[in-house]
Amino acid sequence: MIRKASGLPPRVYPKHGAYYFVTIERKWIRLCRIADGAQALYAALAKHLKADNERDGMPAVIGRWVESKDTEWSTKTKKDQERLAALMAEAFADFAPAQVTTPVCASYLKAFAATPRTYNMHRTMLRQVLAFAALEGLREGFNPVDNVPTKTLAGRKRLVTDDEIRALKAAALLQSRNGEALVQMIDLALLTGQRIGDLIKLRWQDVTDAGVLVEQDKTGERLLIQWSPALRAAIDACARGDRIGHVLKTQSGKGYRYAGIRSAWVRACVRAGIEDLHIHDLRGRAGMDAREGDGLEAARDLLGHKSIRMTEHYVDGKAPRKARPAR
Repeated sequence: MIRKASGLPPRVYPKHGAYYFVTIERKWIRLCRIADGAQALYAALAKHLKADNERDGMPAVIGRWVESKDTEWSTKTKKDQERLAALMAEAFADFAPAQVTTPVCASYLKAFAATPRTYNMHRTMLRQVLAFAALEGLREGFNPVDNVPTKTLAGRKRLVTDDEIRALKAAALLQSRNGEALVQMIDLALLTGQRIGDLIKLRWQDVTDAGVLVEQDKTGERLLIQWSPALRAAIDACARGDRIGHVLKTQSGKGYRYAGIRSAWVRACVRAGIEDLHIHDLRGRAGMDAREGDGLEAARDLLGHKSIRMTEHYVDGKAPRKARPAR
């Protein structure tokens, strides 16, 4: 066993007339000859550590993790995740994965404590990045994020009303851009309960004799929504003399981007004087309608949830509990 000489930097050892840096994987990296002196040693060590950090530091690991997820994410998810990854890479610019401890994780996440959903998103990403680093051999032991608790999310209680839906449609039709498509999207969202990103990617080949076939980006779930008279009418309203390409089309015949539909939604809400209404509240209303009409299992199937518990959490509190009078 080679003993470390006193006064040498951490993980630097003398061997066969030279100084070596020993990595976590116990690989010996030659720095310089012992005869070259301390100045040469520290210069070689600094050069090695800089190159090592560029390759194996947290920013580089985060970048490789993002690349590994590329085929799993939708366009919108990818954009959101890349934004979070950029913030994380900046915060951990001077860290190697092995240096990231539980207190370091807690300190980073503290900045997002006021917004539980954002906090949990950063926590999930940091945990996955550190697990990825462990697979690359860049850290050992347990994941330090595991000791940092998640934030409890309060379910959204807002439920869009029939009057608001009518007002939104009327306001949308007064818009010169995307108004008609927004009305079509509202109808489809209320009937199918699908996320907006999944609706705007629907193509006419997804409209089958058995119903509308949806592949959910978030879960990968494939869902066949069977025909009802209302759904058939809503789909027919989207046809412009042909049934080619996207079901929801721009005036130029192309598919919509999420930002375009959301912008039309915001303008319609302002014009209609409706506040605190999110575009995904349409999905919540569809889930409530399905539960009220056919039960919780029907709502789960429509929303594409994996479990009844998930559906219960999603619809809980959106409508008041019903009770009979005492007399």
